[in-house]
Amino acid sequence: MPVRGETDSRPPRPSLPPLLVAGLVLWATTALLWPPLRLVPAQILPVAGTTALGLATLLAPRILRGVRAGGVPLGVLAALAVLASVALCAFWGGALRGSMALADAEGRSSDSAAWRVELTEDARRGDFGWHAEARLSCEDGRTLRARLNLPEDAALLQGQSLTVAGALRPPSETAAEYYWGAGLAASLTVSGSDFPSEERSLDSTPFVSLRQRALDLIDAHGGGNAPLLQALVCGWRPAIEESGLYDCFKAVGLAHLVAVSGAHLSIVSLFVAGGLRLLRCGRRATALTSALFLIGYVAFTGMPVSALRAAIMAATGLFSLWTDRRNSALSALGLCLLLFVGIDPSAALSVSLALSAGSTLGIVLFAPLLSSAFAGHPRLKRVVGDPIALTGASALATQPYVAALFSQLPLLSPLANLVASPLFALACLVGFVAVLAACLVPVAAPWLIGVASTACAPLSLVVDALASLSGTCLPIDAVPLAAAALSCGLCLALWAWWPRVSIRGLTAAVTGAALILGLLRFPFGMAPDAIVMLDVGQGDAFIVRSGENVLLIDTGNQDALLKAALARQRVGRLDAVAVTHSDDDHCGSLPVLGDVAPAAALLVPEGLPACGCRACAELMEAAEAEGLADDLVELSLGDTVRCGRFSLTVLWPERLADDGGNADSLCLLAFWDGDGDGAAEWTALFTGDAEAEQLGQLSDRLPAGGVDVLKVGHHDSKKSLDASLAERLSPAVALIGVGEHNRYGHPSREVLDLLDASGCATYCSDEAGDVVVAFSEDTLTVSAQRQG
Repeated sequence: MPVRGETDSRPPRPSLPPLLVAGLVLWATTALLWPPLRLVPAQILPVAGTTALGLATLLAPRILRGVRAGGVPLGVLAALAVLASVALCAFWGGALRGSMALADAEGRSSDSAAWRVELTEDARRGDFGWHAEARLSCEDGRTLRARLNLPEDAALLQGQSLTVAGALRPPSETAAEYYWGAGLAASLTVSGSDFPSEERSLDSTPFVSLRQRALDLIDAHGGGNAPLLQALVCGWRPAIEESGLYDCFKAVGLAHLVAVSGAHLSIVSLFVAGGLRLLRCGRRATALTSALFLIGYVAFTGMPVSALRAAIMAATGLFSLWTDRRNSALSALGLCLLLFVGIDPSAALSVSLALSAGSTLGIVLFAPLLSSAFAGHPRLKRVVGDPIALTGASALATQPYVAALFSQLPLLSPLANLVASPLFALACLVGFVAVLAACLVPVAAPWLIGVASTACAPLSLVVDALASLSGTCLPIDAVPLAAAALSCGLCLALWAWWPRVSIRGLTAAVTGAALILGLLRFPFGMAPDAIVMLDVGQGDAFIVRSGENVLLIDTGNQDALLKAALARQRVGRLDAVAVTHSDDDHCGSLPVLGDVAPAAALLVPEGLPACGCRACAELMEAAEAEGLADDLVELSLGDTVRCGRFSLTVLWPERLADDGGNADSLCLLAFWDGDGDGAAEWTALFTGDAEAEQLGQLSDRLPAGGVDVLKVGHHDSKKSLDASLAERLSPAVALIGVGEHNRYGHPSREVLDLLDASGCATYCSDEAGDVVVAFSEDTLTVSAQRQG
């Protein structure tokens, strides 16, 4: 209770309306039920759906009686939502099973059919070309949702359609879980020869044509800020991802600004409304103009389902702030969830739905509460308080989930959001108006797009400057579903507590959280000396750890997996990172180390920086961007690197002979001297992607008795070892970095048999996860993250 004489500036705590409860329960239940439904026998689905529908029918009268009596029993309502979820999942799952059966039949046939394809999302660049989700229709009336694999440079837009010939392929065992979760039945690969060579062969709606024109104009006249302008105004992300700027936005907690999300649209709309209020526009005029802006803005993104959801939820959240009718807005949010999940149960697993709904829920519930801290300072409230309240309320409901998705918690997020929000709104507003005008008046496009690009420059500079700071992120290893549950728990706890909020209290809370998170960067206690194989998918990443000294050998190329692995091993800084060679699966994640675990030096084979091949040049560019170019050490044959009680000697290469490729892999022989007497108790050999041919040439440089720990070369390919090498090395422990169900057939059965025959204990990261080989003077102790 406030002290007498003080006023309680808190807004009243909103109730949780029945529609919101029903929507949240349906969403959560469907998210839990949909993934395992893939493994349920098909004949059970109609029985389960019919039974759930019958039970729901029995409960419906109780709901109606409650509505007439003025109060709906929440327990009964939640039970009804659960039953509705079961029925939805069963019936939609049966339909998806039928589509998959069709794809399976098509896959067994060698005949290709003509398919009419309509993209339901923008194409995205992957490791093997462009791909997108699409709706397929055949001449006989069959329709299904599938993944469309496109040839290189086929950067199609959502809403474009074309006719192609091809055969459907059911998802592989590796991809089956992903396809089911996305509601996709199959894949259709379009070869370059089948792809229309002329743009007029593509059908586009007027909105899509307008968007394509905008993208082309930005690309032609936007200069260095073109990728950012394309992402902000048109929702086109491939360019900003390729430029590396998207990683900077993620590193400082601003990824939501370059995705068409509820938070993105809410911030822009809030600034639109603020500008209109400064012009003394009335409430109705402000609401109408903001609504028209949202409609136009979403049209520029091509109107994908994710953008429509985001716009509806952003409008819902802003409606509550403008009219102070938060209960109505919460009911509208619940209705949105019921509709979106009811139309497509797989949407319950959609990241865009989770972020838009979570952001809207946080804004409606908590933005007024946080804004009340500035109640005594009206001018400060308009300039600083409202943006802080908006972004802070959104982060309360989404930040744990986002951290789990990206495997990092950006420590600069509060500061970055405060500084960047007005710059972001400026870039969006000026960009949208200028690009639209450029599309209508092409002759003025160079000048108009130049103005829009200039408006983006301050945001780009601020984000780049913040991201250039080392150690700005805390690596996180968390399951997204568990993180989402944590978000729900935080929101419920704050809603139940409903504290008074002050500027001093907010400052103390943010400062305290930053200090705690900063302390978490440093491990508590001293871990044993060890070699750790990190589970980073189809790639290599190994830690050599002794006391406070940590050396990372290779990084893999899956950023999120590397960050999660570093979090599991409590690594927040590196004495050095050694890159064995320039293949992407060994050094592709070097650019993210500065965010989560800054390295003091980069170690590479001698001659690699001067190599003229593309892969080596890209590695050097990444080193320059990470500030490691001045701390680059070229290792030559016989050089030794020390890491606590480990010393690692270079055995290979003698010189570069493979343009920095597999045959030039840096091979390091590690000695562990536990008692400091100068004699090694244990040895280990790191081989990168070197194979039997190279290892045979350095055999005479190995200890006479072989090695105790072997990092098997080239992910245990067929050429990584032969019988004589296996006998010569005779390792006690073999470590193989390999991705689950990879397309290369790694690990090789023949090589595994050779290792087994030598009496070696072999660990593969796809089955064992992280593997820690701990050293003591008497024993090697091996522990695996997952027990196979």
